[in-house]
Amino acid sequence: MKKIIFSLLITSFFIPQQIAFAFDSTDPDICSYEYPANVELKYDFEYLGSKKNLTFNPGEFYEVTFYIKNTGTIPMFSDEAGCNLRDVTRLATAKPNDHENPLYPVLFNDESGWISKNRIKLDQARLDPGEKGSFTFWVKALNQTGIYREFFDVVIDGKQWLLKPFVVNFDVGTFMAENRDRLQYVTTSKFVTNDDLNGQKSIEVDVSDQKLYLKVGEIVIKAFPVSTGKWSTPTPYGHTEIYYKQEVRVSGGWPHYIMPKWLNFRKGGFGIHALPSIRYDNGYYWREALNHIGTPRSHGCIRLLPADAEFAYDWTEVGTPVWVHA
Repeated sequence: MKKIIFSLLITSFFIPQQIAFAFDSTDPDICSYEYPANVELKYDFEYLGSKKNLTFNPGEFYEVTFYIKNTGTIPMFSDEAGCNLRDVTRLATAKPNDHENPLYPVLFNDESGWISKNRIKLDQARLDPGEKGSFTFWVKALNQTGIYREFFDVVIDGKQWLLKPFVVNFDVGTFMAENRDRLQYVTTSKFVTNDDLNGQKSIEVDVSDQKLYLKVGEIVIKAFPVSTGKWSTPTPYGHTEIYYKQEVRVSGGWPHYIMPKWLNFRKGGFGIHALPSIRYDNGYYWREALNHIGTPRSHGCIRLLPADAEFAYDWTEVGTPVWVHA
């Protein structure tokens, strides 16, 4: 079996020299800690990273290590500390939280580093504020060639998630993809194939749910709430494409709608855009109400919240297929 040590730092010898020593859990003083006065007590961590895009052989076992720094003001204790009155710190699978990791190895001993199929124990019995520590565990590479994209987060078991998820890509086999940068759009833990990454971009709008989906192949990259046409001016259904893009489009007739991040998807003036502003004759500008999102209110266009529209505009290319349906 091969041992793989992950680290983002250029000098691989640097991290181990700064990791806290693995305290002996039989030490009677390990559980005692005097909190500093006038300091907010909180758990926090910095993820120091892991080498990414490593290639594993299908079906083989590997040992991996992730490094963190305790940036909070409270010590972190592992399952090995033996401190009954101290909260235990673990690494957990995320996005979705506590899902079973398919890389979990079935080993015939307790040295895998896993507490369960979704929790991993801290290497150090105690990790004081400011110290660097690690999580070391075994994985079994999948038998299928591709990338398993996994999100992790640190949890204080039974108390709180620290809500700072980080992602690691586990490559299995010889895996090359021209559009590997599209992995950034995969925002949940899942297995990704070469076909997924090389799939065509598309936009799907479900009028019944008032949702817009940005997709690569069958992977949903983002899902946004929208406001489509009201009953008297409905958004037309069917398959079209993005014909052109404009940073800002202004309608010719009164009240002169100002529509940022315009994506024209059908002839006749139908577009996907941010919530419009309206300019009245006295020069006063009014933005359509934010609470319109999620309900059919437009004159046939597909309206998005400003930040969502900006993402969709930057992500979309001229020629991207669009499918609008109920």
